[in-house]
Amino acid sequence: MRIGDPGASRGFTYLALLWWVAISGVMLAALGTQWKLEATRQREAELVFRGGQIQAALAAYQANTPAGQPNLPLTLTELLDDQRQGQARHHLRRAWADPVTSRPWGLLRTQDGRIRGVHSESRRPPLTAPEGVQTYREWLFDVAEIAPPPAEGASSAGPGAPPSAGGLTSVSPGAGQGLAPTAK
Repeated sequence: MRIGDPGASRGFTYLALLWWVAISGVMLAALGTQWKLEATRQREAELVFRGGQIQAALAAYQANTPAGQPNLPLTLTELLDDQRQGQARHHLRRAWADPVTSRPWGLLRTQDGRIRGVHSESRRPPLTAPEGVQTYREWLFDVAEIAPPPAEGASSAGPGAPPSAGGLTSVSPGAGQGLAPTAK
């Protein structure tokens, strides 16, 4: 083949195309890994936001309990429209799903079946989490249960009596200390 022959450049063009495809494949693989990592970070940030909102709503529900009423809800929808005092109170804007699994939250319940917190059902390890948390499932957003206000005319234990634990089925260290997520 001669230098000016169009057939001689076909091999070079084919080789350049193969290199371009290989380099593009490596770059797309790296970009896909970055996209996956960023999506996980965003889901985790959303987990903290939504879990914190539910935790704050549970604390508000508990703080606004009228005398003689249970101070924790049976369902999360009770946080959306609290009718216990006649006038509706909205402790939570909407019933969010778990952002990690896109399914309903795992619920932490008291012995009498009331909701005291939520957690993700995912068993994957989080990127960043509170100390001692190994999986998303262990990342709890809960409130410490306090005794409900006594009904009108009911006798109380007195001002120096400790609050009732209410029979929690599971206790997380640091539960109820502020509104920060806690670990199992």
